[in-house]
Amino acid sequence: MVHIFLPSGQRLRLRLFPRPKASRKSRVAPEPPPGLLPAVDADTAVEAAGEVLAGRIADCCLVNPINAAILERFPRMGLRDWWLTSGCIVQTVWNLRCGRPAGEGINDYDVVYFADDPSWEAEDQVIGDAKALFADLPAKVEVRNQARVHLWYPEKFGISYSALTTASEGILRFPSTTTAVGLKRTGDDFLDVYAPFGLGNVWDMIVKPNRALPMAEVYKEKSMRWQRQWPRLVVRPWVVEPELE
Repeated sequence: MVHIFLPSGQRLRLRLFPRPKASRKSRVAPEPPPGLLPAVDADTAVEAAGEVLAGRIADCCLVNPINAAILERFPRMGLRDWWLTSGCIVQTVWNLRCGRPAGEGINDYDVVYFADDPSWEAEDQVIGDAKALFADLPAKVEVRNQARVHLWYPEKFGISYSALTTASEGILRFPSTTTAVGLKRTGDDFLDVYAPFGLGNVWDMIVKPNRALPMAEVYKEKSMRWQRQWPRLVVRPWVVEPELE
């Protein structure tokens, strides 16, 4: 069990989704020598390591006071399905790994949520409420309803986009698997971390493409911009070279 401490000193229990699992090759642990403690199940060991890394990422994220404020306040919006996500999380980690101020170079802070009403009027009301809630923060907080993405995405990017049913489904379609990370407060006791592609590349500063959608140009533009800001980044190409397969 990993605990996270907020800037206020409040302790939260970290929950990582989905739970990481061991590969098939590592599932069978060798028998321990007689007299030693029993071997830890491979899945249990992988889950524990995943939680430790998630805790490290969350701790870094909270060093950025904008992230901390959003995670503390957003539950007041009354929306159940939401995540603070993408660049504001991974770029905070990259800044700290490079010895920079936590919020340096972060252009905006993205919050995705899912609400059944797909009307622009309903989303605009949420955007307005969030603007008032975060009016004192020196940052741009962008809030978007994932129930509406399929209505505007084809016109903006020229590709089809099937309707989503949860906020986390939208994270699964980000152009880079590295930025597909979400954090949120759940109730008074939990900090949840959503990392469908794992967190190793976030910590190791490796940018990898997500080919769920044909977004090669978007990925190229974003990854090149990130690499200019954080030269230590290793960017994997959209098209896999034969020797890298």
